[in-house]
This record gives sequence, structure tokens and C-alpha cells, in this order.
Amino acid sequence: MTMMPFHVVFRELAGAESRSMIPIAHASLPSRPFLLMELYCVEPRCDCRRVMLNVIDIETREHVATINHGFEPPEHPFEDEGQTFLDPTNRQSPMSDALLDLYVRVVAKDAEYQARLERHYGLWKSVVDDPSHPDHAKVRNELHDDPDFRPAFPKQRPVRRAGPKVGPNDPCPCGSGKKSKKCCRR
Repeated sequence: MTMMPFHVVFRELAGAESRSMIPIAHASLPSRPFLLMELYCVEPRCDCRRVMLNVIDIETREHVATINHGFEPPEHPFEDEGQTFLDPTNRQSPMSDALLDLYVRVVAKDAEYQARLERHYGLWKSVVDDPSHPDHAKVRNELHDDPDFRPAFPKQRPVRRAGPKVGPNDPCPCGSGKKSKKCCRR
């Protein structure tokens, strides 16, 4: 999966909405700002719903961690990876574990920031998937012109119910005679 920085296409928005974190009284981290640089997937028609965050030490200008964050908990067969983890294929440093811990404990719980990441993801994918978009050429790669390309996480069609919705107090459709909330719906 090829990732590209958000600021390549949305420079002003990235400048206005970038996030940093400053550890205060943390045993393993210096008390200085760390920038979270967003990267998104450039695979066409992929709906991975992930962001990669390159953590940059603003004072030293060094890349000190790479955090991979999914907008939802992973489904089978990827549940072992977790929703947020240090990306094993990218740069890490001795501070990476502590930075991941800080991100999970503080930043990942910020609903406004998480909504911002999802909005950025939507903006990004609209450029990647639309060849007529004026910035599409900035995110092109060899996969865009391959008609046989299949994304790792294809967009899924909504599941449609065959029958009417079963309420919690309705009889369970399995035929047990119990209420749905006390039987299969637990």
C-alpha cells in the first residue's frame, strides 16, 4: 500500500489543521512538541479507512515514529493487528513506544481530531478516485492505469436485510420462542 502526505494536495488545510502533541512530565519523552504528519493511501478504489501518522520531533526535525491508525477496529482476518499500532515497515526510534502510548491515551480519544482525520481521508480519496480532479495527477502511481488492479480493501456494498428488522422484544427468528434480546441477539 503506497501512502502519500496529506499536505502534497491540501497544503493550506494541512497547515491549518495539523496536530501536535507535547508530553508533559512524561518519564520517557522530552517536553517538546511532536508533529503528527498525516499520510493516506493512493490506491484507487481502496477503502482501507486508515491514516498513517509520521511523528516528527519539531525541535530536531527527526522522524521518530510511524503510527498506523484505523478509523474502526479491524475485522477478520486483521484483528490481530489492532486499531492503532507502530507500523512495522516504517521508521521507528527509541521513543516510538512512548509516543504511541501518548497518542492512544490522549490524542486518539479526541473525537474532534478523529472526525478531522476522517474528513481528511474523504477529501484525499475524492482526489485519488477522480481522474477529472485538478489535483489527481499529484497522487497518480502505476496502479491508476492498471485495469486488473484490485484494492486491498475494496469498498463494500451496504448489507440489505431480507426481511423486516427484528426488535429486541420481538420473538427470536431462530424459533426458540424467546425474545430476541434474550436469545441470539445477546
